[in-house]
Amino acid sequence: MGFGSGLVPGFHMNNIAAAFVANASLVIGVFGVVDRYVSGAYAPVAISCMLCSAMIAHAFSESITSTFLGIPAEDTVSVLPAHKLAKAGLGLSAVVSSANGSIAGVVVGTVLLLPVCLVMGEPLGAYSVLKGIMGLIILSLSFVMLASDIIPFVRASAPWIRVIDKSLKATAVFLCSGILGLVVLRTNFSSCSIPDFPWSSRGYVPSAALLLPLFAGLFGIPSLLLSLRSRNIVELPRAGLRRETRTVRSRDLLLSILGGIVVGWLPGMTSGSTASLCSPGSGEVEGDNEVAHALRFIWLYSAISALGAVFAVGALFTIGRARSGTMEAVSTFLGDSLGSSMMSMQASAVAVILSMVTSACISYWLIRRMGTALGRMRRLLCSRRTALASMMFVVSLSSLLTGTRGLLLMATAATLGLIPPRIGVRRIQLMGCLLVPIIILFLVGE
Repeated sequence: MGFGSGLVPGFHMNNIAAAFVANASLVIGVFGVVDRYVSGAYAPVAISCMLCSAMIAHAFSESITSTFLGIPAEDTVSVLPAHKLAKAGLGLSAVVSSANGSIAGVVVGTVLLLPVCLVMGEPLGAYSVLKGIMGLIILSLSFVMLASDIIPFVRASAPWIRVIDKSLKATAVFLCSGILGLVVLRTNFSSCSIPDFPWSSRGYVPSAALLLPLFAGLFGIPSLLLSLRSRNIVELPRAGLRRETRTVRSRDLLLSILGGIVVGWLPGMTSGSTASLCSPGSGEVEGDNEVAHALRFIWLYSAISALGAVFAVGALFTIGRARSGTMEAVSTFLGDSLGSSMMSMQASAVAVILSMVTSACISYWLIRRMGTALGRMRRLLCSRRTALASMMFVVSLSSLLTGTRGLLLMATAATLGLIPPRIGVRRIQLMGCLLVPIIILFLVGE
């Protein structure tokens, strides 16, 4: 389920988790039937294992669509690393690098999970200390993320007028996306009086459901629109890719561990924003930056994402905080068992982690086996028809789940999302849609 959903453009694992929660009675009933043959009350744990293993598999397979789909036109200023590699004929190398980073993240995260939980939770209680200054921490990380757009110019000794221009553009994008996030998360937009479709006539849409059109509009739709004017991509032979994939250094592993802790334990921090913090010179690229930098960023992003997923399990079982939609669903199904005996919690956590490791191994094997097939499918994946079909799917899904509110939000977000790649600002600054509301929540309160 997770691997297949990752191959569907615009479909996020959080959508599957939300669907499981929305139909919780049916899901528990189905798993309850299976549970009878196991002779134990394991249905909630089995559901949690399924969701977490799907989340890992989704992370592996989505690298295929993020590499080959939505490749922008040649006049686009800021280009994602995976798209740059695909345009250079190294798309397969990008997918393999992502798979290598993901499997490394799952393995390292599993090994370090217990030590990290002991440091962040009892007995050391580092999270309790960080919680008191969480607003300042997120604010500081946001400043560093903004600086990541400026650092390459400073390193290149660019004129100060260009540095100031870039900083103003990045700040404007961050604040505008923050305002949009405030409308979604901190106002009654989810229940305001708007004429709606017949299937959405209840007059209310959960704020969590509005995250689908928000992120699809900010990141998905703009990439697909920009790709409609691009030329067809012709993949180079695989024989010349092996030497390009050996770009990971020992410090990258350390950075990925630190980034995974940030993603897994701190609110509002995503893999993309954290990867930009850990490697400010290797994010979205302009001009002719080295291929090795792009491959390094893809590996780092994937490793941080996988580590964050594993550490998020530790955060849920240690401090009771869910840092993703999947973890929210797991928390819902496990319910009171999270506060039950230590032995029961440890058994559930071990079961979930084992399911994630198993899923990672199978997904990694599938990715490596799909290399030849991806080479044959590249024209289909990079075609305009696929981009149009993907946009139709995302818009239809959003209208079905969120009605006219979602479509209005998606149109607004897509308009904003088209700006960064056209003015040379990293799209990661659009994560202000989450960071700004979280900063206000911690510093100002309700």
